[in-house]
Amino acid sequence: MERYYTLSTISRKLSASNKTQFVTEDTVWKWVKQGILKAERVPDNVVDWGKYPYWVEETQLQAVLQSMGYDISLFCDKAD
Repeated sequence: MERYYTLSTISRKLSASNKTQFVTEDTVWKWVKQGILKAERVPDNVVDWGKYPYWVEETQLQAVLQSMGYDISLFCDKAD
């Protein structure tokens, strides 16, 4: 089963891993609006999605972040 990350989770993990660069949820939303990240609306039964009700599939997220130079090991298929 594919794993999904909310925009809030993406920004939190990227910011925590890179103390010199804070990545806001608005920044991740901008990537979605620019077409860099492909996001889907979060289903109604999912809670705690943050400011924007969207999430990104893990494989697509890893590919985009790797192309941007981020550490993709933060987003591997394991329990948080």
